[in-house]
Amino acid sequence: MNPKLSQNNVPRNVIILATMVTILLGMFRLILFLILVWVAALAFIVIYQYSLTRTTRGNFVCLDCATIHQESACPKCGSKLKKIYSRSDKYGI
Repeated sequence: MNPKLSQNNVPRNVIILATMVTILLGMFRLILFLILVWVAALAFIVIYQYSLTRTTRGNFVCLDCATIHQESACPKCGSKLKKIYSRSDKYGI
């Protein structure tokens, strides 16, 4: 696995951090803080994903491995076969 890709996966990193904090808080039975950690983590992920889609333009989807990216070649498999990706399905897939 490429370490560069794992460091750029912000939602996964937030969930890993929230899980570690949950285990720590669960040991001391601090249920209210445990719930607040997950609410904050999920809110951060939603805000991050929303702001990411508003700031990025011209996403492509790889036709070989279905990875969404902005590079000329797929960062996962290296293929140059791509199609324009749109969440609203007005064009592309």
